[in-house]
Amino acid sequence: MFKWDILDVEPKRDYTLLITFANGKKRLFDCKKYLLEKPYAKALRDIDFFMQAKADHFTVMWGDDLDIAPEYLYENSVKIT
Repeated sequence: MFKWDILDVEPKRDYTLLITFANGKKRLFDCKKYLLEKPYAKALRDIDFFMQAKADHFTVMWGDDLDIAPEYLYENSVKIT
């Protein structure tokens, strides 16, 4: 297992993700900038769809077609203290 493997995710209505990584750390990823910069993330702008985020295959997924690389989530999130 890698430190950035995702064990749990809790989507928030402000387009953030509270993520628990394999190293036991919790980090917060703000999706707002990501949603604007990545054309394929357009579907996530729908808050109902965004709130369906789940931890699967050690990353965050929406359905079977949309995910974000776990190492990207780890490197671009902030520590929760």
